[in-house]
Amino acid sequence: MTATQVSPIATQTAASIRELVQNAYNQGASGLYLQIGRAPFYRLHGKLVPQDQFAVITPDRYSHYIQEILSPTQLKQYLETQKLDASVQVSGFMQARLICGPTTQGVQAMSLSAIEFDQPSIDLEESGTIRRMVKDALAQGASDIHLQVGEMPRYRIQGQMCLQEQYGTITIRQFEDFLAEILSPEQREIFHSKQELDTAIFYPNLVRCRVNCAQSLMGGVIVLRLISLEVPTIAKLRLPDRLAQLVEERQGLILVTGPVNSGKSTSLAAMLRHINETLPRKIVTIEDPIEYVHTSNQCLITQREVGLHTQEFKEALRAALRQDPDILLIGEMRDRETVDTAIRASLTGHLVLGTLHTKGAVNAVKRLLNFYTPEEQELVRLQIVEALRAVIGQTLVPTIQGGRSAALEIMLNTDTIRDYLQKGCIDEIYQLMEEGTDGSQTLNQALFDLYKNGEITDENALSASLNPDDLNYMLKNESRRSSRSGLMSKAYYNPSPI
Repeated sequence: MTATQVSPIATQTAASIRELVQNAYNQGASGLYLQIGRAPFYRLHGKLVPQDQFAVITPDRYSHYIQEILSPTQLKQYLETQKLDASVQVSGFMQARLICGPTTQGVQAMSLSAIEFDQPSIDLEESGTIRRMVKDALAQGASDIHLQVGEMPRYRIQGQMCLQEQYGTITIRQFEDFLAEILSPEQREIFHSKQELDTAIFYPNLVRCRVNCAQSLMGGVIVLRLISLEVPTIAKLRLPDRLAQLVEERQGLILVTGPVNSGKSTSLAAMLRHINETLPRKIVTIEDPIEYVHTSNQCLITQREVGLHTQEFKEALRAALRQDPDILLIGEMRDRETVDTAIRASLTGHLVLGTLHTKGAVNAVKRLLNFYTPEEQELVRLQIVEALRAVIGQTLVPTIQGGRSAALEIMLNTDTIRDYLQKGCIDEIYQLMEEGTDGSQTLNQALFDLYKNGEITDENALSASLNPDDLNYMLKNESRRSSRSGLMSKAYYNPSPI
């Protein structure tokens, strides 16, 4: 193969020299060789082995790698002479010997050898176990821990990313220690093969953690979501009592929607706790992964985790229908077959609870329809509308006291709303929700209530709103109705009982 030939099976461009070094390390390579017009080579067991999973290196990409790894002085020297033999260092990552210059064919190439990854900082080495960080994060009231090669740990506290400088920078070697701490050998093998892994870990008498491991441009990444061992109550979360009434229903589809990290799983856990404490039912949950662990009380509860107890949501859901459930909880409505089965189950005597990543209650119906072709949507719309019991749209808003409070949009599928859903009349649905006395409410009304109760600022309320113009009108006129209703009386301030 000549220097300008392109490998026919190249599929991936390494955007960073870090990515190549990380991948080489994962394969046990002692060095790597990069040449314009060829895919990268790794030195494995003393031989140069082509890595055809990567695309051939273009001149621009080669220049990018050179600039990424050389200091300004070294780069100036290389540009003047087109040759360099020096020790190089990527701060917080690794150091190595670099030799670069033209081949006999005049093509630029470089080799990296004697690669040594940076050692953890003393602080990180002394106290940098994930368990220690989990305890520290809990003490600080954090919801998430973010760990990434070449970066200091960060905690998400009250929605804000907070740097934890006391731990120092995470090196690739430290990252491997983290993986060994929280993953089994089989899981580590899966992660190194697929470069993605979702799982959960449990610290007795402390906390459960939802874990995502991934590879990135800068190196390995681990994100842990901290989940309390105590299942919260609807009252403790200060959610509307209407949620307790909804989960007591015998059949239908209840969706909890909202962006990532909006508290959907926590609200569903509180709803399940209510039914578990009050009524004798059979509950089957299918989650990825299991977050809150429920102990059977009045209910018999079966919890299954995708990847651990089942391979696919859709397979587990079909099996769940043969387990005589009264209530099915689906961690995420993620594909057409899952939606099909959920609709069928809710139409045949089961109460189905599920989540969707959408903003706004009405958009949930659109999201479900998007799983189907345009030709199928009209028929499916009728089934969805018939199955639907309620949609709860949720967002978390920073409070004046420093915490976060849930603002809930609630759309109950009344006969009138059902008619409008079938017609696709969105504006009319929001007006019905705003004017209803059955427990429905818009997100703006929920934000208005939080503001009037002194829990959140007007700035944060407007930032969380899906229709800030309407909310601004409500705040200025001290009315729980927007301009679309044509009513401006302060008598509408007090919300209807839910």
